[in-house]
Amino acid sequence: MNTPFRLPLLFSLIAALALVSCAPDEEEATPTQVGLAGNWRLVHRLCYCTPGPPPNETATFTDTRFSFFKNNQPISSGTYSAASVTACGIPMPAPGIRLVDAANLGTRDAIITQHGDSLVLNYGGPCDAPVDTYLRLH
Repeated sequence: MNTPFRLPLLFSLIAALALVSCAPDEEEATPTQVGLAGNWRLVHRLCYCTPGPPPNETATFTDTRFSFFKNNQPISSGTYSAASVTACGIPMPAPGIRLVDAANLGTRDAIITQHGDSLVLNYGGPCDAPVDTYLRLH
């Protein structure tokens, strides 16, 4: 084999092995398994919007239901379920939730990331959909 072809072939082989070794071995955790149930306060909103503090918003999740509040007034509520979410601008599906609003029967998907008392709901940040960060209320 020619030397100019060996190095790219080697890099391709290494990349392929790395991708295969990163495949998940277990089933994805559901939102209930990661402790989504509880009350959360919005602490940061990433979007192409007017700079300033985040709005006064909170979220409440049970094992199957959600409610969002702004200035202590309900703005959205319904049911949610675990879903493999493909958000705008994000090429690969990721663990998330599908929110089904009871009032207007609309659905909204969000990629979910939770670490301890921090919850991030990414509705498609690369396409200017909000990426909301919440802290658990105790």
